[in-house]
Amino acid sequence: MGFHHLALFLHLTGVTLWVGGMAFIRFCLISPSLTTAQWATTLGKFFPLSWASIALIVLSGGFMLIVTGTAQAPRAWVWMSFLGAAMIAIYASLWFAPWKQLCAALKRGDAAQGKAASLRINRRLDMALALAVLTATAATLGLAV
Repeated sequence: MGFHHLALFLHLTGVTLWVGGMAFIRFCLISPSLTTAQWATTLGKFFPLSWASIALIVLSGGFMLIVTGTAQAPRAWVWMSFLGAAMIAIYASLWFAPWKQLCAALKRGDAAQGKAASLRINRRLDMALALAVLTATAATLGLAV
C-alpha cells in the first residue's frame, strides 16, 4: 500500500463523515418533536467532527494533487477541488452566520429568531449537499470525460 492509497482512504473517510453527517442532520434528525435547543446541541457536537473531516479532505486531497502534479491530474480533480472549495465556503458561512445567530437566540430565549436561524442553516445545508452531489459526479463520472 502506497501513500496515495492511504491518502485516498483518508479523503473518502473525511467525505463520508462530513457529507453523511450533513445528510443525516438535514433529512433524518430534523423533526417537529425536536426542539431548537436539542437541534443546536446536536449541531454543536457535529461541528468539531465536520471541521476535522474538512481538514482531512483538504490535506489528503492536496497531498494527492501535489504528488500527482497539477499538470498530470485529471481535469475532474480540478472540478472536484473547485466544487469542494465552494462547499467549504457555504459551510463556513453557515458556521459564522446562522449558527452563531442560533446560539445567540437560544441564550436570549428568543424562539422566533432561533427558528429563523435554523431555517437559514437548513438552506445552507441544502446548498452544501447539492454541491456534494455535483462534486461526487465530477469525481467519478468526470473521469470518463
